Amino acid sequence: MSVFLRLYHFIWQRKWPFIIGTIPMALAMCLNNLAPFFVKWLTQSVQDGLMEHAFQLVLIFGLILFISNILENIGYYITDKNMVGTSNDIAKAVLTHIHNLDFAYHTNKSSGKLISLMKRGDDAFFAYYDIINRQFLNLTISFAVMFLAFARLRMDYLFFVLLLIAITVFVAYFLIKFNIKRRKAFNDADDDVSGARVDNLVNFDTVKYFANEKFEQSRFAGLLKIWNQRLQAYFFTFRYFDGIVGNLINFALVGIMFLAVRDLQNGQIVLADFLLVTTFSMTLFPKMMQLLFSLRELAKKNTDISTYLDLLDEKITVQDPTAPQKIKNPQGEIVFDEVSFAYENKQTVLKDFSLKIESGEAIALVGFSGAGKTTVAKLLMRMYDPTKGKVLIDGVPINEILKSDLRKMVGVVPQDPLLFNNTVYFNIAYANQKASKEDVLEAAKAAQVDVFIKDLPNGYETVVGERGIKLSGGQRQRLAIARMLLEKPKIIIMDEATSSLDSASEQIIQQAFWNLVRDQKNPRTSIIIAHRLSTIMQADRIVVMNEGSIAEIGTHEELIEKDDGIYQRLWSLQRNGFIGDGESEEN
Repeated sequence: MSVFLRLYHFIWQRKWPFIIGTIPMALAMCLNNLAPFFVKWLTQSVQDGLMEHAFQLVLIFGLILFISNILENIGYYITDKNMVGTSNDIAKAVLTHIHNLDFAYHTNKSSGKLISLMKRGDDAFFAYYDIINRQFLNLTISFAVMFLAFARLRMDYLFFVLLLIAITVFVAYFLIKFNIKRRKAFNDADDDVSGARVDNLVNFDTVKYFANEKFEQSRFAGLLKIWNQRLQAYFFTFRYFDGIVGNLINFALVGIMFLAVRDLQNGQIVLADFLLVTTFSMTLFPKMMQLLFSLRELAKKNTDISTYLDLLDEKITVQDPTAPQKIKNPQGEIVFDEVSFAYENKQTVLKDFSLKIESGEAIALVGFSGAGKTTVAKLLMRMYDPTKGKVLIDGVPINEILKSDLRKMVGVVPQDPLLFNNTVYFNIAYANQKASKEDVLEAAKAAQVDVFIKDLPNGYETVVGERGIKLSGGQRQRLAIARMLLEKPKIIIMDEATSSLDSASEQIIQQAFWNLVRDQKNPRTSIIIAHRLSTIMQADRIVVMNEGSIAEIGTHEELIEKDDGIYQRLWSLQRNGFIGDGESEEN
């Protein structure tokens, strides 16, 4: 869909403010273009000695200007509502679509570049709206009135104006294309600079850990150098435009005035007609120059807004079903049926992976790095779809369940939880925004959040900073566990959820976790990806993965007795209660 069609698709969603506002604005523009006619009529009245009539014309003209001003402001006021509302509609549509895009999309995108793109696109929309719906309308009405006047006066004026307009537009077209090309190149450089800024702001602690301030400053300076070169090249296109197009417009203005002087000298027009022609020319040709400059601005914004709206064309590969099924009373039984999966780089991560997890069962996934443990969790959450096989919950394939319903059934505590730049309370309550304050505080207490809350300056109202930077890793994990406890999902995924906790805190967290999982009234199915033996040893079964397949399966006691088994090898590599995930089989 073209930029114009998509823009008007959104604009037309609020069509009545657009229509109702355009009518008085168009009327005001028509009235404004009567000025050259009043100059002609006043000249005729003065030449004929009809001074009283001349004064009446002046008063009428003043009244018309007053009415025009009122109508114009009414039109702008109403269409401003349409413009701002449409901007909001586009912003909401883009954010909604970004939310719906697959996990893979976000792993391949720079947040800094995406933010820069969206900001430029929103700014470009306002320029587009004003130029297309206001400036173009104004010029169209102005030239329509001028063409009518010239056609009734002398056709050669009309032909001359049309010829010069055609030549000017033709030249401007190629100059604008050149401008757009340079703009795209500049945008790429601008996105790189924006991405580097965000990287340095978000990862400032990493920069300091490695004392790489000079390196980052040098890297940023290199990007700025490219940015500067492309910006200068882009600016030069404006100078070409201003010089060539500006002089074409000047030639048109001088040319039409030359024709008018010639005809006045030859007696083919009278003084009043001469003033009509020159007034129109001196009023409208500068308007045309302004319009062409606006076209230049439109070209500048074209890349910004088209890239912004192109976000809506990004394909969603993990689609919601057209006829979704509902699991009304989920039990939490999970089946992986001969599941295979490969990422975009074609690297196979899972091969014919089959596993049935009973309702209420706790399964631990262990193995060397790259064995596919976390991929299993991502497939269960439908962050990706299997390339082969299927995943079922309570006998229903998860691709037949709405993603939102599926993810409400599955709670996740990741290894490195990220938090909103909001309060502690907001981040816990985010899991269940309908939860009572008592429920939120209970979940916080169970996750040992209340232990460090008392030391924060504003307690639960303390803002945790971007991505939770004001909290330690252990504090962030406890807060993420509290968030999951508040959600009370039927299926729980713990991905290294206690790796940053001290032993005492971990023991308390584990007790709260197992109380939730082993609840006799409402047991939960759980998948635990962890290295601490205290977590793994309590699981009902331990699934040992190797190169995307199940190598061994059993309880801790069964697997530790299996000679030359991977689990026994992992056990022998343990250090301080951790399984050596960083080790490889070759070690």
